[in-house]
Amino acid sequence: MYSYSVSANIVVPDRGQAIHVTLARMAYLSLCLFVAVLPWGEGYAVKGGFALISWTGTLAFGLAALRTIVVGRIRRPSLLHYGMLAFVAWLSTSFLWTADPESTATRVGTFVQLLALVWLIWELVVTDSLVRGVLLAYVTGSLVASAITIGNYVIRRTAAAIALNRGIETWETSRYSVSGLNENDLGLMLAISLPMTFYLLVVSSRPIVKLVCWAQLTASVVAILLSASRGAFTSAIAGMLMLPLIQPILNRRQRYATLLPFAAMVVGAVAFVPETSWNRILQFGSQLVEGTLTHRTVIWAAGFETLRDHAFFGVGAGAYGTSILRIVDIPYVAHNTFLSVLVELGIVGALLWCGLIAGIVYSVTRMPYLERCLWLVVLMTWTIGVSALTWEYRKPTWLVFGLIIAHEYSRRMEEKSRTYAVRRSLQNLISGRHQHLGRGMEG
Repeated sequence: MYSYSVSANIVVPDRGQAIHVTLARMAYLSLCLFVAVLPWGEGYAVKGGFALISWTGTLAFGLAALRTIVVGRIRRPSLLHYGMLAFVAWLSTSFLWTADPESTATRVGTFVQLLALVWLIWELVVTDSLVRGVLLAYVTGSLVASAITIGNYVIRRTAAAIALNRGIETWETSRYSVSGLNENDLGLMLAISLPMTFYLLVVSSRPIVKLVCWAQLTASVVAILLSASRGAFTSAIAGMLMLPLIQPILNRRQRYATLLPFAAMVVGAVAFVPETSWNRILQFGSQLVEGTLTHRTVIWAAGFETLRDHAFFGVGAGAYGTSILRIVDIPYVAHNTFLSVLVELGIVGALLWCGLIAGIVYSVTRMPYLERCLWLVVLMTWTIGVSALTWEYRKPTWLVFGLIIAHEYSRRMEEKSRTYAVRRSLQNLISGRHQHLGRGMEG
């Protein structure tokens, strides 16, 4: 199941090969478990009071670190990894001038964990097949999250009721989610899974994988509608663009087959989604033109006003809410990832952030057609969603970034390996002919 190729850039001594392979497999499976738990596991506490996702992440990191110790080497980071380090370094430096030292310290700790996640992906996901395994884990986890959301709707356990059990009051009582997860965050995580699901349907021939993907397409659309998240609904529309993009590479039977989940999504949306959810989603146009997008425009205006006095350095990582308290009465987060980075880290931080994203987009453009479609649609879906959410420090964001870097590098290395194999075959063929001609002349 797990094997290293030349793309890993690691030479393993023979005496440590068996231990290395075993630890690599265990670490990779732990990473897949972490990714599968990511869409729903933050609100489920296990032994010790830690969330399930924290335990799975710690397990994956521990096994990967142990494997690295056994091997004695790590992969050389790519240029984009250094860009990530530069961004986190600037973010950490903002502690010197932050308006909220406690929040900044917490944010720095979060980004250290996110860098660890990117390192895990880079160390363990070294081939195209391993990338697909992680994608399948995320799609499977999204199916679980969708099933939990639909189950909560069936028993009428709203997101407001879940929040109230945790001591949090909310004014919207007709939306649904999973425990410990905001409805908007859930909706965007599910929307990001849509292009991944279409990609796996094309590249995988295993019936069980196709069954999971068909089920996920239907369940995720229903769950997004049950979350009543307008931003997630818009992001899901972008994610569905993967369907027309893959049509040219499908045969006639596969094209007809794609109509089945589409019909199932329509039926599921009509049968399960209540009128209250549809009403909230369909208010997006009026809210965009005449409303405040649930107070977001007020929060954004306060952020821009704060930026005037802290344009270059920013107010400090995690200090957006504290910095706008003099304008609004509640320390809201930015509800816009790009504005959040700009206000908290200033022009320097915004340039580093945008430069990182530009580099990731450039990496995507170097991939083959199908992979290029996958990641461009994922990035489009992510961009639309995070325009109304503060997601620069969320795990799904850095999971996507890390997977793109690993996937692009693995495809490039596999292409080089194929090119090398063809050249070697041609050289052997030419050498064989020369030897044959030489023997003929001697005869």
